[in-house]
Amino acid sequence: MTHLTLAITAHSETVVAGPTVHSARAALAPLLARGLTVQLLMGLDSCSDGCRAFMTQPDLDDFERHEFTFRDQGQTRNALVQLATGDYLAFLDADDLFSENWLEASYDLLTAAAAADRKIIVHPELNWQFDGTNHVYSNPAQDHAFFSPYVLATANYYDAMCVAPTALWRALPYPDRAVAQGFAFEDYQWFVEATALGWQHIVGPDTIIFKRRRDSSQTTESRGNHVLIRAVDALAIDNLDHPAMANSARKPNQTAD
Repeated sequence: MTHLTLAITAHSETVVAGPTVHSARAALAPLLARGLTVQLLMGLDSCSDGCRAFMTQPDLDDFERHEFTFRDQGQTRNALVQLATGDYLAFLDADDLFSENWLEASYDLLTAAAAADRKIIVHPELNWQFDGTNHVYSNPAQDHAFFSPYVLATANYYDAMCVAPTALWRALPYPDRAVAQGFAFEDYQWFVEATALGWQHIVGPDTIIFKRRRDSSQTTESRGNHVLIRAVDALAIDNLDHPAMANSARKPNQTAD
């Protein structure tokens, strides 16, 4: 068994993936220096000729490359999960970036949680969106006063670039995207369902991801089509106060100061 699997998803990225791979290697370096084993996966989903040419260059031959025709990032991730050998899994889109401490911080938090029999998903402290927009978001941990299941009922706190046990994605795959039918934001739905199953969201201190947000991105397209996530029992009004959904730092319905 491998300690960590890093899975990159690609569709039309070319030279912008160069800094992405560089940041991934920099984030993996501390783990490799400790003698930990890493699996590198790459999912090429209905990729353009330019993307394929860039991603198949010899400098990237340490990645296991797999081609898919889903045209669905969530389904590509699900397929990569089935190929993963790592105890833990980190996703990276081919035009996004990690901070150098992201993977080591996440791995240490996950192994400590496993030793304490805790079920956690690790998120970066900051999410910096660039290119088509320029915003920096702070991700609240579930025990932070800013976390509320009522917010989770209307908006997604987190990004798909998180780190968690591979077994979680095997037990809870991403749902299908169906923009034409009004359904998308598969990562949002995944986080809601994982929370309802008792998985706790924590934050790696001093970590950051850089998320490229293009004008023509799938997220922008989805918002333009006014899509929603599918109906999820955990978001029913009678279930929002369930302990798994509530902030563990205070009792359900207690207002933060």
